[in-house]
Amino acid sequence: MIFVLTALRRPLGIILLSLLHILEAVVLFLAGLGLVAVAEFSRRHEFSIPHHFQGLLPLIGGALIAFALLCLVLAYGLWTGRRWAWIISIILSILVLIASILSLIRGGLGAVVTLVLDAIILYYLTRPRVRAFFHEESAPSTQPTTTVPQQVSSSAAPVTGMNCLNCGAPLTSGVKFCSHCGAQVQ
Repeated sequence: MIFVLTALRRPLGIILLSLLHILEAVVLFLAGLGLVAVAEFSRRHEFSIPHHFQGLLPLIGGALIAFALLCLVLAYGLWTGRRWAWIISIILSILVLIASILSLIRGGLGAVVTLVLDAIILYYLTRPRVRAFFHEESAPSTQPTTTVPQQVSSSAAPVTGMNCLNCGAPLTSGVKFCSHCGAQVQ
């Protein structure tokens, strides 16, 4: 039940970014595995690959497999709303933007697509609702908050108009901690 509630609050763009990182991990893993297999095949069957590449291919393949695992970890962090994943995604977007700009300066027009996509990703990651998902700041609430003291009842029904100041989730009456993010209710 908790998984369903958090899945409903997960922004659509974060779902897409997580799935994109999973797809990237699959491609990197298969490419790395392919390089390692080609190097092993060439070593056993005297395949015509230059000698200096035979030692380099397994290293590159291993690096690609390691990057695939890192992409999976980042996808998990984004999916579960970990702050470190948000920070790493911001840093990666900025680095790719810089690389795209440098590529454009050198005359590579193919970097335009990468530049636009990473600019959109960077803009999206800094939106208030997305930042709130990663507990960076509280999301703007659509419901007005009231400062009128509520009467504590024995049932755990949501109190209308009261939201967590940290994540914006509706609060139940008489609670001391938010059931969504664990922040102390004031």
